Amino acid sequence: MQTIRSRLIIILIVSFSFIVGMTGVHYYNIFALQKKILLIEKFDDFNSDILELRRYEKNYFLTGKSAHFEQMDHYLSNTEKLFLNLEKEMKGILGTYEYNQCAVALKEYHKILKHKEDAVAEGSSDVENLRARGAVLTTFGEKLLNEKKSRISRVFGKMLVMPLGFGGGFVFIVLFIVRMTRKDVLKPLALLRAAAENARKGVLNPISHVSRKKNEVSDCIDAFNKMVAEIDSGQEQLLQSRKLASIGTFTSGVAHELNNPINNISLIVDSLIEDGESLSPEESMRLYHDLMDQAERSSEIVKNLLEFSRVDQDHFENISMEEMIKKTERLLKNELNIKRVKFHTRIEENLPKVRIDQSRLQQALVNLLLNGIQAMPDGGELTLIIETDPESGDIRMDVRDTGTGIPREQLDSIFDPFFTTKKEGEGTGLGLSVTYNIIQRHNGRITVESTVGRGTCFSIFLPVKV
Repeated sequence: MQTIRSRLIIILIVSFSFIVGMTGVHYYNIFALQKKILLIEKFDDFNSDILELRRYEKNYFLTGKSAHFEQMDHYLSNTEKLFLNLEKEMKGILGTYEYNQCAVALKEYHKILKHKEDAVAEGSSDVENLRARGAVLTTFGEKLLNEKKSRISRVFGKMLVMPLGFGGGFVFIVLFIVRMTRKDVLKPLALLRAAAENARKGVLNPISHVSRKKNEVSDCIDAFNKMVAEIDSGQEQLLQSRKLASIGTFTSGVAHELNNPINNISLIVDSLIEDGESLSPEESMRLYHDLMDQAERSSEIVKNLLEFSRVDQDHFENISMEEMIKKTERLLKNELNIKRVKFHTRIEENLPKVRIDQSRLQQALVNLLLNGIQAMPDGGELTLIIETDPESGDIRMDVRDTGTGIPREQLDSIFDPFFTTKKEGEGTGLGLSVTYNIIQRHNGRITVESTVGRGTCFSIFLPVKV
């Protein structure tokens, strides 16, 4: 696994090596330039001696003075010494061929000059040869000096380019670090931060991020996704526990509702036992039909209870909202009667189809309706309104009660797990948290408005599936 730490270490090593390398090259060029400057000074001395030699050569032929001849001999000696001492450098600059040509010219110049001044008369062939060899020496000296200057200029050019190369390399490293940081760190961290923010709001969705390289950030994302999976599994258990808690809340009402058909069945059976022989076939058949009706009524009560309490996976389908509301009302019928709460429903006709998980959405409604009932200990009115929201086009479900209301400072916390406004022992603080998560599973939202002493309204918004 190539971690971010190891990659940063590699980048630091490469950057350090780059800086050291560029610094080394820069110093190498400086030292090389220093040597070249020293060498060109020697070449300049060599060329100056040749030029002085030629100057005194001209003066000698014009004046014939022996002093000028002595100066020629002096500068010729200096030229020969420098020529021999700088042999390697000269061959490196102009090549062996040029050097050898200059050596031949210098040797012949020396030979002619040693004939003494009386042998070198104006207009003689020796004079012309001397001047020809001097011209070769002058050309060689100038060419040597110009070539060396050209090489120094190239070194200067390289030294001027070096900072640009250094800057370009630095920019490349910076861009590489920025790209790596953005792709492997900033982008995944932004996804992680957004997922964590959603988790804070109760929306637990795994992070969809595919990374070809494993590093610390991808490990954090994997750990987060694993946590989401475990919490999601716990949500199923939490949902079931809330169902059981809800069942426990209206058990007395269900028991009372179930007791009525059982008592009726008992009475009908007693009548058949005691008066069966005296009853006409029509009366007996009517009692049998009544018996079946009461049995079906009991079965329907148990069936609704089992449907509400069953454990199943997410199952979204297009269903009738009216039918779901009727089933929910039947579950809470006796609880409403016991608490002296009047229940009203208003469902808009021709509602657009909405794809929902009936079991979970019914659980959310039961939680809200039970909260409304418990908020009215002295009775009141509970209203469920289902209609199309004119602004968003979503299906809107309002659950209104005329209960005690919720203080304004508590409204921001009511969907937090384990937060409750009820007395200790009367609530777990999980009902609204579970409801919030159920609505989130439907890609919907839930809001609340409340006034202390006047009541509360929870509004669920479900997107319409086209």
